[in-house]
Amino acid sequence: MLFLINYIIITISILISVAFYTILERKILSYIQMR
Repeated sequence: MLFLINYIIITISILISVAFYTILERKILSYIQMR
């Protein structure tokens, strides 16, 4: 049970970091294109 909770937390943190990286990348790309 504890392993399952730990696995869920790791999966969620990976998804959040990937989503954050994607948003950051889009902002940087749009900033470069604006110049």
